Amino acid sequence: MTNNILDAHIPAGEIEKKWSKYRSTVPLINPANKRNLEIIVIGSGLAGASAAASLAELGYKVKVFCFQDSARRRTV
Repeated sequence: MTNNILDAHIPAGEIEKKWSKYRSTVPLINPANKRNLEIIVIGSGLAGASAAASLAELGYKVKVFCFQDSARRRTV
């Protein structure tokens, strides 16, 4: 029998300090390595376009994909 335990990787301690503790343990990206990373943004609406533009300004390679479904209305 297997014991399936969900591990959310939440840092231990007081809730007010959890974000600071997590943020201090995340490895940083060297600015010289930003061009080696490729970020894919799905959707080019307001949020997707803003995220893609901001990341591109920071020096990342960004690809934006937008899927257009068929038209739902017919014009007569």
